[in-house]
Amino acid sequence: MKNKYLSILLLALAFTSAKSWAFTCQSLGKSISTSGSVNVYVDLDPEIQPGKNLVVNLGNSIQCRNDASTVYTDPVWVDSGSAFVSDLSGFNGYLTYYGTQYPFPLKSATDAVNHTWGTFRPWETVLYISPISAAGGVFIKKGSRVAQLTLKKRDSLNGNIQTIIWNIYANNSVEIPTGGCDISSRDVNVDLPDYDANASQQVTVPLTVKCAQTQNLNFTLSGTTAGSDTVFQNVAANGAQGIGIQILRNNTPVVAGDKNALGYVSTTPVSLGLSAQYGLTSGQVTAGLVKSVIDVTFTYQ
Repeated sequence: MKNKYLSILLLALAFTSAKSWAFTCQSLGKSISTSGSVNVYVDLDPEIQPGKNLVVNLGNSIQCRNDASTVYTDPVWVDSGSAFVSDLSGFNGYLTYYGTQYPFPLKSATDAVNHTWGTFRPWETVLYISPISAAGGVFIKKGSRVAQLTLKKRDSLNGNIQTIIWNIYANNSVEIPTGGCDISSRDVNVDLPDYDANASQQVTVPLTVKCAQTQNLNFTLSGTTAGSDTVFQNVAANGAQGIGIQILRNNTPVVAGDKNALGYVSTTPVSLGLSAQYGLTSGQVTAGLVKSVIDVTFTYQ
């Protein structure tokens, strides 16, 4: 008789323990109904927004549900310590959790949101980076871990805590803008024709900039110059002598290090109006490759 009673009691305890979780999340075909960690590979599609730059909307990759919605209210929150990692570890930003914005990394937990629905719905969590310059970026390689977030769910009946650690990885290589403005490309290659001293050989530099909110911008060119502050040195291995690259704006050579007013820029892309041509340095021009590396830096006015 004692053995029979003990068996029934153990079954009841096991039933209660299993039911206490009653909460499942899924990501890309993988589900988790207990505590643990999950690697989530997300497509990063960043965009600049007023005062913050979108990194990723995790609701596109993570969905959660209450497995016993008639019994539990399933309060769920993002815990303190959730942060950017690796190449983004030095950045601050924001996390929006079901419409409420919090400074990120999280120094304290978000408010809990009751997950009362019994079907999978997007986990409404979005990550942003705070702009730190006019127009800059950080390159994220495919497969890099970019953030770690800790989801916690409290059993509304007995207080048990379920913990899910989301390790967020980039599913694509991408440049994440870290400025309030963004440029059309961070690596522009301009091919010039063979040098002809008797011909105009200007080639347009296809570079535009746009901002999430209206900004008054300047830009500056920098790089190693040769013979003149308007001619950038040829850095090609065994390259041509006596020649470099000159950047022009409105047919006027741009001086390295000088600020150039671009004016007010908003969400419509604005061209810098630049073109490239050969520029003479000193000595006789000899045959060979010509290559110059020129940086463009934007500043707010």
